[in-house]
Formats: sequence, structure tokens, C-alpha cells
Amino acid sequence: MSKTGNISSSFDMSIGFLPILITMVLCLFISQDLAIYIGTGIGALLSLHAAIVKGAKIPKFILYISTAILFLFTIASMVYCEYCPYGYLPLTIEISTFIMMAVLYLHKNRFIQFFMDKQGSCSKHFYVQGAESAVVSARLFLMVSGIHFGVILLLLIVARPVLLDNYQLLNRYMPPLVFIATILFNQIAIYYFNRITRHIEFVPVVDKSGAVIGKKMALEAISYKNEYINPVIRIAAASGGKLYLCNRSQNCIIDQDKTDIPMECYLKYGETLQDGADRLIKNAFPKVKGVNPMFMITYHFENEYTNRLIYLFLIDTDNPELLANMRFKNGKLWSLDEIDEQLSQDVFSQCFKHEYDHLKQVIYTREKYKAL
Repeated sequence: MSKTGNISSSFDMSIGFLPILITMVLCLFISQDLAIYIGTGIGALLSLHAAIVKGAKIPKFILYISTAILFLFTIASMVYCEYCPYGYLPLTIEISTFIMMAVLYLHKNRFIQFFMDKQGSCSKHFYVQGAESAVVSARLFLMVSGIHFGVILLLLIVARPVLLDNYQLLNRYMPPLVFIATILFNQIAIYYFNRITRHIEFVPVVDKSGAVIGKKMALEAISYKNEYINPVIRIAAASGGKLYLCNRSQNCIIDQDKTDIPMECYLKYGETLQDGADRLIKNAFPKVKGVNPMFMITYHFENEYTNRLIYLFLIDTDNPELLANMRFKNGKLWSLDEIDEQLSQDVFSQCFKHEYDHLKQVIYTREKYKAL
């Protein structure tokens, strides 16, 4: 991961207002009905593209709502020719959108929770992010549109002739500006959020195959426990047919004080697997060069406290002094026989028990060929 916590423009759900904005602009130059048909068609095409595009994607809830609003206006134009007075279509659409956004915002908790409760859904993470982003966009629109309606209401109360004189400005030109302002404010908010969070570290969220499907702040990795899968690098150390083991820290999420391999860390967002392994080696051997970890296996580990895709590496050195200088709690070299004797006891970490048979076979094979 880089230390820049960038949010892409895909999180700006207010871009979903574009079909409505296009409709409003078009009705300034062509008939209202034709503008609605074009806007509805654009919204339908964008919604279809968002739905069928392959790969990880965030649902465009605002786009879907905008398209639904325009579709209702399309139906109304076909059923009742006087569905909207001439020149009032932009304001009417803005009012309709305001109602929909108000409903969404008032039920925001229920809306987000609905997707969070989708147990086992592979796309749950994206739907939750999309729902949260849609709520942010709805709030911004309500604020900007509320100012517009407040100005109209004020003029109705204190200066109605002024309102009539400024009909074109308030009813036809201001509604498009409301949507433009909402999109711009959303982009500005994302820009400043990126600046504020550029030094915050993130960890990737992956599926069981290792494909990155999102990211979370590293500080949150403990709090959401096993809700998401995070990649973790573990590096075992061996010398002379023995494994270097130590006690896990009390600050670890799982298996505090259990005996385990010495090196473990989250893979950072945007960091390659090799970069993560090199970073872990550099922390353990800050003054030693040429220590190259060998990749062993990948496996998925999950319990009630954590959910991890673990990448296991091994360093095998002919210099036991290199490992003796490692400063880990109760760290020492264990023979395979010693480990076998204690394996049935509650001594080792759960992950180490998953890894031991493979590590044992690799170390045994390497020692066998060294003797030849």
C-alpha cells in the first residue's frame, strides 16, 4: 500500500445525476418531452453499462434513482399531455429528486444496514460502500436544493413580483446549477478527504483467491474482526533443520503468548507480496543484507476474531547466529522432534499448526539434499 488514502471518483454518487442534468439543459433548447426521452435513454444506457460491466464495481444507486425519476416523467408525458406547465420541468424534476433524496436520507441507517446484513454475499462490501456514498450525495443535494427552495419561498413571501420577474432564472436556470453544484461539492469533498487521509495506512480487502476488492483503514482491521478477508504475510525462519519460534505478543489479535514463527504483518494496500515480505525481513534484520524469503503456500484462515488470507514464506540460513540475534520474546531454535512432542499440547498458535506439516516437509527435504 502507498500511504495515500485516495478515494476515486467512483465514490462520487452525485455523478448519477447527469441524466437529470442533461434533461434540464436540453429542455432549454428543445421540447420538454423530447428532452425527457433523451435523458431517460441516457440514464437507461448508463445504468445498463454499470450493471453488466465485468469486475468489481460499486452500485450506482443515485444513477438508478435518477433514471427511475425520468422514466416516471416519460410515462407521465405519454399518459397526460399537460403533466407539467411549460418552462417548469427543471423545477418539477428538482422537486421530485428532492423528495426521493429526502426519503433516502431519512432512511439511511435502514438502507445501509440492509446491505450489511447480506451474510455471505461476495458483493456485500461494494453495496455497503455504494449505499454510504449515495447517502453522502443525497445529503449534499438536499443542502444545495434546500437553499434554492428557501430563496423561492422567501421571494414568494416578501416579494412575489420579483419572483415573477425572475421566472426564467429561478425555475429554469437555477435547477441545473443545483445539480452542477452538488457534483462539484462532492468532488471537492473527496479531494479534501484524500488530502486529510493521505498519511493514513490502509490494508486491502481480498476474496479467497487473493483478488483485491476494496480497502479499509489499518486501524479498523481489529474492530471488524472476521467481516472481511485481509492478506497477511508470515515468515518462518529455519537453520540446521530447526525452526526458530518465539512467543506472540500480548497485543496480537489472536493466540496471545502462544509459540509461533517470528514474523507476521498485514500486507499494505498497493504493496506487492514481494515488497511486503522484504519490508518484514528488513524490520527483523535491519543491518543484514541478502536475506531472501522463499514463498511456500497460501491458505485461508478464519475464526471468530479474524479472517485472513495467509501467505507463508521461509528463510533457511546456514548461520544460526543470524537467528540468535533476533530479538523476540523467548525466541529459540526448536528441533522438529521437540515440536512434534508438543504439537498435541496447547502450546502453538493455530496458524502454526496449519503450517507445520508443510514446513516440516520442506525443511526435511532441504536438509536431506544438503547432506548429499
